[in-house]
Amino acid sequence: MGTTIKVHGTPLSTAFQRAVVCLHEKEVDYELVPVDMRAGAHKQQPFISLNPFGQVPALEHGDLQLFESRAISKYIAEEYAQKGTQLIPTDSKKKAIASVWMEVEAHQFDPVTSKLGWELLFKPMFGLTTDQTVVDEYEAKLVKVLDVYENRLSKSKYLGGDCFTLADLHHLPNLQGLLGTNMKNHIESRPHVKAWVVDITARPAWAKIWINNWEVMAAVKVHGAPLSTAFQRAVVCLYEKEVDFEVVPVDMRAGAHKQEPFISLNPFGQVPAFEDGDLQLFESRAITKYIAEEYAEKGTQLIPFETKKKAIASVWMEVEAHQFDPVASKLGWEIIFKPMFGMTTDQAAVEENEAKLAKVLDVYENRLSKSKYMGGDCITLADLHHLPNLQCLLGTNVKSQFESRPHVKAWVADITSRPTWAKVLAMLKP
Repeated sequence: MGTTIKVHGTPLSTAFQRAVVCLHEKEVDYELVPVDMRAGAHKQQPFISLNPFGQVPALEHGDLQLFESRAISKYIAEEYAQKGTQLIPTDSKKKAIASVWMEVEAHQFDPVTSKLGWELLFKPMFGLTTDQTVVDEYEAKLVKVLDVYENRLSKSKYLGGDCFTLADLHHLPNLQGLLGTNMKNHIESRPHVKAWVVDITARPAWAKIWINNWEVMAAVKVHGAPLSTAFQRAVVCLYEKEVDFEVVPVDMRAGAHKQEPFISLNPFGQVPAFEDGDLQLFESRAITKYIAEEYAEKGTQLIPFETKKKAIASVWMEVEAHQFDPVASKLGWEIIFKPMFGMTTDQAAVEENEAKLAKVLDVYENRLSKSKYMGGDCITLADLHHLPNLQCLLGTNVKSQFESRPHVKAWVADITSRPTWAKVLAMLKP
């Protein structure tokens, strides 16, 4: 087939990695078709027509459509047998031996390591709690599998024989994940397993996958707590820009934001803090500006390119920070957070700041009678920055201040209904 191969998936998926590293070993060009799993795109059309189970990856090659990463890798190895690394032996007996260990990987190694990877790597990434009982159970199972591997690898350099095959390649994604956990000890304590792991993870084809994927996994981290409006401000920007990120939970009830290691990220002890590779930032609005500029070509354009339009948006970003936020934050504190923490609302403070809010919203009503959004005809950071405090106030009797002003009401309804904001609100659910 002369057509380009398309692989639908996301670099964070180990199954996606399994298919793509095979393409690199076979020196076959391909097109990556991103699937936004955070938005549930893998469970919807058009992807679900490629894989009815709603799991990545899926492959297209001309009129051929495949799913299941191991079936994909076998097809690639056979279709491009004359290119790159020979991944399936041509001799029938050697092929059969390699096939045995491909089955072992799929049915003995993968179920155990996938479970460990979920508990030790992905749960913390998504702000979930690792189940140590499950870890202990599957660690014991891993030990038994690696004992068998140690015996096998004492007799041959690779699992399938003397040459690297799919039997080895299929292990790479989950192996790499385990190397970033304390499960690494079980690998290093078995000399033949250790040598095999060092060998296969050092392959140039895998380096292309893992180095790029590590940048995706490790580059952007947001330290904070979903209840924080400042944290929400940073995260909704990441969603708008379609940037993958890791949430690093900060237990503010326990005072973790005032202690190391967090205090080294933000010396003021306030969430969020942000990391993108070796860059460290704090202050949510500085973070959003960086995201909007660094990822200018992705997702929603949140800062206008044209200088004058950018300047207008900048005016209203400053208005949000210095006119709206101080008032809205004070109202949120008195009406929402004080009762949440068992404290008494100061009604005088509420009345004072509600009067200030009315003046701000009068200015907003005038502005929004002339443009759809604060910064102009398109949504910008000037609008996005309002979302966290706006959402809080909509749950109080201050909501009437917004609803009594038709242009403000329409603007609030518009920006709070954005799918990216719905994702942020979903983080607040237990």
